Amino acid sequence: MQGSMQVTALTINHIFERAERFFGHKHVTTAQPSGPERITYRDWAERTHRLGGVLDTLGLSDDARVATFAWNTSRHLELYFAAPCSGRVLHTLNLRLFPEQLTYIVNHAEDEVIFADSSLLGLLQPLLASFETVRHVVVMQDGRGAVADDPGVPDGIEVHDYEELLAAADPVEFAVDDEQRAASMCYTSGTTGNPKGVVYTHRSTFLHTMAAMMADSIGVNERDCVLPVVPMFHANAWGLAHASVAAGADLVMPGPDLSGKALADLIVDERVTIAAGVPTIWMQVLPELEGRDTSSLRAIPCGGSAVPKALSEAYRESTGLPILQAWGMTETSP
Repeated sequence: MQGSMQVTALTINHIFERAERFFGHKHVTTAQPSGPERITYRDWAERTHRLGGVLDTLGLSDDARVATFAWNTSRHLELYFAAPCSGRVLHTLNLRLFPEQLTYIVNHAEDEVIFADSSLLGLLQPLLASFETVRHVVVMQDGRGAVADDPGVPDGIEVHDYEELLAAADPVEFAVDDEQRAASMCYTSGTTGNPKGVVYTHRSTFLHTMAAMMADSIGVNERDCVLPVVPMFHANAWGLAHASVAAGADLVMPGPDLSGKALADLIVDERVTIAAGVPTIWMQVLPELEGRDTSSLRAIPCGGSAVPKALSEAYRESTGLPILQAWGMTETSP
C-alpha cells in the first residue's frame, strides 16, 4: 500500500517562493569598493523573476545551460535561482581554471549564454572565439573592466548589459514540477584528463539544503548572517547560498576583494554568524581579527583541504571557536 501525503516535488522554486513570501525584509549585502550594497529579499526576488524573463527574451532553449563567470554577489544569487527555477541549468564557471579547460567546459556543456562580471572580462574575452555554442554574453558591471571593441567579440555573439536587459524584461512566474530535472552543473578538475561535469538535480539540491539547515550540521537558520567566502563556482558555495535563502538568513557576499582585511571587516561590521572558506583564506583573516569584536561568530566551516591543527587552535584562542572541518565532493551535491 502506498501513502498519499506530501507528494509535492522537491524543486528549487519552492525554496525561492518561501524566501519571497516570508523573508522579504531580510537582506543580501554585497561588498563593493564604494561600500556595502544592500538589497532586500523582496527586491531580490522581483529582480529574479525579471531575470527569468530575460532568459526568455534571449531566446534560450527550455533546458539551456546558463553559464556564470562571476564573483559572489547578489546578482550571482539572482542567477542561482532564475536559471533552475525557469527550467534551465545553471553552470558556474571556475575563474581559476586554465584557458583551455574553460574552453573545453563551455563547449562540452553547450552553454548558450555567459553572464560575466565586468572585472573578469579580461580573462573571458580572449576565449570567446573558441566557444562553439555561446550566443550571448551578458555583462554585469561591477565598476571595473569593459568589453573591448571588435575583433575581441567574434561574429555570432551578442553582448548585453545586465541591468538594461533586466529593466526591459517582464517578470515571469516559476514552475518546475520534475524534481529529477537538472538544476545546475559543476565541473571537477580533481581528476586526470579533462574536467568532468557533475549535474545536480532539483531534488539533490533541495535535500542538501535541508541537510545544511540541520542542527547537527551547520544549522543555518533565520537568525544567521552568512558569509560564503567559498566561491559560488566551488560546488555551489557548499550549499550555503541555497540554505541561507531557504532559512531566511541574511547573506553577505564578499565580491572580488578576498583580502584578509576586507573579510575581517565584513565579519565584524555585518555581525556575521557563519563564515565559510578554505584554509588559505582563514590564514589571511586571522591577524586582521586581533583585538576586534567577533562575538557574533558561531561557526567557521572550512574545506577544500585539511585544516592545520595550529590554524584551528589559533582561531580558538582568537575567537573562542575552532575551525569546523568540512568535507565534501563536487560529485556528492556538493
